[in-house]
Amino acid sequence: MIEGINAIRKEVVTRVHLVVWVATTFIVSIAGPFGTYEELTLPIRISYWGGVILLSMVLALFLRVLWRIVIKGDPAWLEDLMVISSLAIIFGPMVATLNSTFWPTETDLVGWAAISVVTFAIGVVTVGSRRLIQRDVANMDKSRRDRLLDRVEAPSGARLARVYSDNHHIRVITSDGSEHRLLMRLRDAVAEIDVEPGLCVHRSHWVATASIVGVKQAEGREVVELPCGTTVPIGPKYRPNLIKAGMLTA
Repeated sequence: MIEGINAIRKEVVTRVHLVVWVATTFIVSIAGPFGTYEELTLPIRISYWGGVILLSMVLALFLRVLWRIVIKGDPAWLEDLMVISSLAIIFGPMVATLNSTFWPTETDLVGWAAISVVTFAIGVVTVGSRRLIQRDVANMDKSRRDRLLDRVEAPSGARLARVYSDNHHIRVITSDGSEHRLLMRLRDAVAEIDVEPGLCVHRSHWVATASIVGVKQAEGREVVELPCGTTVPIGPKYRPNLIKAGMLTA
């Protein structure tokens, strides 16, 4: 439940969503589809479509988080399909009910079945476009690598998993399980990690986000759990990093 709330918090408020909402509201209000151009004035159309589009975005984000929890571990396309389908099923009758409440005498405004079909079609196009953009961005990221990896001559395709202090040296663990030792300060090493997402969880430990299985209590203190079963202590100073990342609650 906490993971779901944190996911909603991270996804709901972004500049991209705000821009999409404003731009879509303006375009649809000018076009006035589904009979709204003939039945409603421009100010009312702006209010109507702004509210409808905002409602659809909030509902879609909620469904995204819900299905991510329910079908965790399944392919991304299945999550997308379930979100789009459930949004269309819920959104059509919801908007039709609103229409009949606000304009009970108007018969030209679109019915729930048409709204559901259009919602499903728009969802397919929107999610498909987003996945293509994400794929292109991921391909671009694969061509880049952290500067720290060049110091240890890591093979092509290797990613950072963990970096930690070892006296006056640091240990660099890569995604293939290789371990390298460098004469270097941890903070200088972290400054050379500019591709792999991660965070400092302790004054002596940096961990890649992809390598964090979860956070748990061990021997009376909070620790980060890694895929290999190893745990890393969480320093009080660095606890806010995990809270910001949605892995801990304040």
